[in-house]
Amino acid sequence: MSEPFQEYLKLLRDVSAQLEQLAVLSTKKADVVRDNDLMGLDEVLKQEQALGLNLRGLELRRLKLIPQLGLEESTLSDLPSKCPPELQMEAKKTMQDLQNSYSIYRSCADMARNVLELNLHKIDKFVTAHGGSAKDLDAGYAPPGVEPPKNMKTDFRA
Repeated sequence: MSEPFQEYLKLLRDVSAQLEQLAVLSTKKADVVRDNDLMGLDEVLKQEQALGLNLRGLELRRLKLIPQLGLEESTLSDLPSKCPPELQMEAKKTMQDLQNSYSIYRSCADMARNVLELNLHKIDKFVTAHGGSAKDLDAGYAPPGVEPPKNMKTDFRA
């Protein structure tokens, strides 16, 4: 009976480790944005995407384990009381570690988002100050043929 619960606890520890890695990447993302390092940002985003795919795989495993354990209607905080007695302390620690990892990740992700938003606001102000408009900064990639405002062009022949 405790074998599936041990597997589930291992899965939760893996999720916790992934969240800790995402927290590190969020901090790194903020650093490369502050350094105006677009290539570094691209690398961090690729790593985040890979971790996101790993988390998706862990979620699929979790969805398979939940029915086996009879935890369909349970929350994470209910886990220790649903485990066999010999695993309750381990389950409680695993649950607390996961909640702590998530809290740290959320904090780091919020900080990185704020840094990104601040820099996007600076770019918006720069473009506006040089004759562009907010509609020139439409989200996503510009369609082919869109040019920057005239006073932002560089004449390489000069």
